[in-house]
Amino acid sequence: MASEDKESSVLSDDQLRILETNFRTNRHPEGPSLMLIAAEVGVSEEDVEKWFRLRMAKWRKEQGLPPTIGS
Repeated sequence: MASEDKESSVLSDDQLRILETNFRTNRHPEGPSLMLIAAEVGVSEEDVEKWFRLRMAKWRKEQGLPPTIGS
């Protein structure tokens, strides 16, 4: 069976909608913002941070930007 550890929490449409809405507002949430998003989505802050990191990489690729700044 495929490894479910890395992607164990498949997000619902509602959770993705919340994350995407927050991403459009702030691509780099920190501290209280991150905590509030995690509470609203119902996942850990670490999971939210990971989602934002991956989503930012996808956004940068869509924009034709290099993978990271300062490289």
